[in-house]
Amino acid sequence: MRIALTVVFVFLVQAHFLIFSFESKAEGVPEEYAQSNSTIDDIPKEPGWKSPAYRGWEVLSIPGLISTYYDLDLDGQLDYMVTRKISRKTSSEEIDMAQAIDIAQYDNLAVYFSNPIIYFANKYPLFYCKGLDYRKNCRNIWVDISEDGLNGNEEVYTLSSPLQNVQ
Repeated sequence: MRIALTVVFVFLVQAHFLIFSFESKAEGVPEEYAQSNSTIDDIPKEPGWKSPAYRGWEVLSIPGLISTYYDLDLDGQLDYMVTRKISRKTSSEEIDMAQAIDIAQYDNLAVYFSNPIIYFANKYPLFYCKGLDYRKNCRNIWVDISEDGLNGNEEVYTLSSPLQNVQ
């Protein structure tokens, strides 16, 4: 009898905890960062480095990724980021800027200059991020697994619901 009561008690405690954890999942998260019903149409086209919205780039702490930042509404706050995979890098002592640009055009790559390193990255981004906070965390993220530009095959990316195509 005691064992049965213990089993029922443990079951009720676990069920209560499970219900509590689902009800409080988004508690304390600012509403602006709550999951939104964003669509592919919400992804802005990347303006490019000649645009007044361009704010720079950086190699991320995650090896092999490079991000470019933009201020689309020109209010002084970053609000758009694209992230590309670095395909290779070289020393600026080995080739000059003109040669690097020629190589990037020939291989259909993006090129980023940083003395003494020149980075060659995929032409099209892997991630598109709209709505950055002060720590460069994204509100809405899309992934383009095929890295073929904005053409409709991008998918909303969340850590809570992994994509079926990603392994």
